[in-house]
Amino acid sequence: MRRTLVNILFVLTGCSDNAGDPGVGTEREALSTGLLPDIVEEIAHVAIQNKQGRDMLRFSTTHWNQGAGPLQVRGGSETGPCPPEETEGDLCTFAKQEILDASGAVVAFHDAGVSLYHTEHNHWHQSDVAAFEVRAGSLTGSVIAKASKVTFCLVDFDVDRDFGAGPHTAQYSDCGGVFQGISVGWGDSYHHSTPGQELDITGAPAGDYYLTHLANPAGNWLESNTTNNLTWVKLRLTRQGANPKVAVVDRSPCPVTSPTDPAYQVICGNTSNK
Repeated sequence: MRRTLVNILFVLTGCSDNAGDPGVGTEREALSTGLLPDIVEEIAHVAIQNKQGRDMLRFSTTHWNQGAGPLQVRGGSETGPCPPEETEGDLCTFAKQEILDASGAVVAFHDAGVSLYHTEHNHWHQSDVAAFEVRAGSLTGSVIAKASKVTFCLVDFDVDRDFGAGPHTAQYSDCGGVFQGISVGWGDSYHHSTPGQELDITGAPAGDYYLTHLANPAGNWLESNTTNNLTWVKLRLTRQGANPKVAVVDRSPCPVTSPTDPAYQVICGNTSNK
């Protein structure tokens, strides 16, 4: 989203993206005193569904936080109409990432895009959490399908927990408010049947394709590491009449490097159909 357009809309509606900010530190201070999250994408579970004559590639998504601090996002105290390009939301507010120190105190803020309220879902979503693409033949091949603006409610899921790190109980569990996040050692998951977890690959010929997941594509969050935000699976598409099939034939390296790390099997074992 172009921030200039959002600013214009919020000025017209009397809203501000700085409302309610306490006088805490700068981003530079956050890098020295704050504990940053590190969001990685779990290897996806994939399936294909023929839906009303369309071939829909469905996939799971799990955003994992393996950083030193939580990803904590809070919407502004004032709301306004969403910009025209934010077609998924009915009401919008500016979002701020809150950087915490070891004691849990907020030491800095970082602009974190926009939070959107979905009347249909009755909860708030965060913008630009992940981007998905299907590429033909290689990771640099032509894009045959993409979803570049996917929104999520960020919460801790108990099934997606690294028992070797982070709090033992969920710290973020409410989609109804503008305060959301992912704790250290926890993940935020979406089953492959969830609306929006699909790309239309109708007409794609049989062959090899790459499904990519990119976390934080717009750079809305400060992270300790952004080089590990991309994961992929290599798919082999076969067609027998009206019944296409996909099989995973390769996948990206695990962002957790040690197989003895408790997070390894949780993040990279693809242990559940999320």
